[in-house]
Parts: sequence; C-alpha cells; structure tokens
Amino acid sequence: MLRFFRRERTKTIVPTSLEASIVGDGFARYALPAPVRIPRGAFLFVKVKGEKHELLVKARHLSNQPSDVMIENYRPASREEVKQLMRNIVKGILWEHKYEDLKIVKAELDVNIGHIVFYYTAERRYTLNRLAARLAKILHVKVEFKQIGSRDFAREIGGIGLCGREICCRTFLKEIPTVTLDMARQQYLFAVPEKLSGLCGRLLCCLRFELPYYERVSKYLPKVGSVIETEKGKGRVVEVNAILQTYKLRYEDDTEEKVFVELPEVERDEGNV
Repeated sequence: MLRFFRRERTKTIVPTSLEASIVGDGFARYALPAPVRIPRGAFLFVKVKGEKHELLVKARHLSNQPSDVMIENYRPASREEVKQLMRNIVKGILWEHKYEDLKIVKAELDVNIGHIVFYYTAERRYTLNRLAARLAKILHVKVEFKQIGSRDFAREIGGIGLCGREICCRTFLKEIPTVTLDMARQQYLFAVPEKLSGLCGRLLCCLRFELPYYERVSKYLPKVGSVIETEKGKGRVVEVNAILQTYKLRYEDDTEEKVFVELPEVERDEGNV
C-alpha cells in the first residue's frame, strides 16, 4: 500500500531554446548552446552560427521547443546600443515615407516598460500616430513621437554663441524663456531680428535674462533722440550704453560728447555695477 503514497519524482525540464523578437524584423526561436537564465524583455545581441553579423533581439521567454537555428554566442545590449539601433531604423523608415524635413534630435528609452520616445524638429506639424503604431510592431516597444522647437534643438546639440561662449540654454538656463523684439529695443538694440538671433534662428535668450538690469539702469539714462540742455548748448542723444552708464550727445555744430551717469548707491549694489 505504501507504493500508492510515494511521491513521484518530477523531471525538471531544462529550456533548450530562446523565443525572441528581432528588432527591425519579426520573431524567431534560437537553440541555446547551454542552459542559461535570460529575463523576459531583456535586449541581447545574438550571433547565429554561420552568420557574420549580430542581431539585436528582445527576449520573450525560454522554451523547450527545438530549433535548428543555433546561437553561437550572445551578449547583453546596453541601453545606448539599443537606442542607437532603433534610431537608425526609424531614420530609414522616415526617409522611405518622404519626411525629408523631419529630423530626429534625440531619443529616450525605458527598457523596463518597453517604451521609446523620439524628439524631432520639422518645418511643419505632423501627425505620426499611425507611423508610431507600425514602428511598434517592428521595434517591439511602444513608440512615441514628440515635436520640439528650434530652441530645444539648439539646447540639445549645443554650440558657441555670438559672445564667443557656449550658448546659455546649454549651460545654465533650466527653462527656455519667451523673447520679444521689444526686449531688444529696451536694451538699445535696434538691429534687424536676423542680427539678434542665436544658433536656433530665434531671438537671443540673453535678451530676456539681462532685461532686468537694463530696466533698472534705464531709469537714469535719457532716451535716444531726446534733447538735453547743457552748458555747451542743446545736444541730441544719439547713443546710450547702459553697461558703461553713458550716453552720447551730438551738438548743432556736429561735435559730440560722452556723458557718464552716476547711479544711486542702491542701484549699484543691486546690479553689481
């Protein structure tokens, strides 16, 4: 009777193959060279026996189903490697669909939830929901597109501004401000917008964050074009320099004089002038 209560030994089934999604293609089953542990959703570069190049795959699960395609070796893929390969695939598909003005700026990949976001710039607005759904089936992750402006693009790539230093949005500006041409006029800059533009083609960000200084100092400086009575006679203000705290007068005899304006102590301390 004891034989009816004996526990039968369960046979451990060792996985012999890997079910995987090929990034840029469909699905495949690979025979494993040895028993391994590969977490579901992990990205791997696999070298198939007889092939010259590696394939990037996303592990689905281990199986005991046989396969004639043998993995010669494999290695984990880093987030940057996965992101770069996906970005290259997307660029090729965008080119096929004639999105010639659409430029991928950067990509953010979350391998834990399988989600990639492509940030791009373009001359006009696009609705890319259908394309994103198609790419999701090819890349085997959720795909999202987000359009950004030229200022964000400049911040991403960086560069040297007109002042000879690295652009502000790349170094210290946490938020990109709104800049208007009126701000340039308040700083005594009357050039055409093209000459007041940065690498992004938009008005310089410094016109925004330097404005408070000009607003304080301008209270003590005359306006360009105004007429001031002096010991030498009437002079017209032809130039104002808020940084140097000076303005230039031109008299009726075409002589010129530069006048320095002493700021109150409070204004000097606040503006570090």
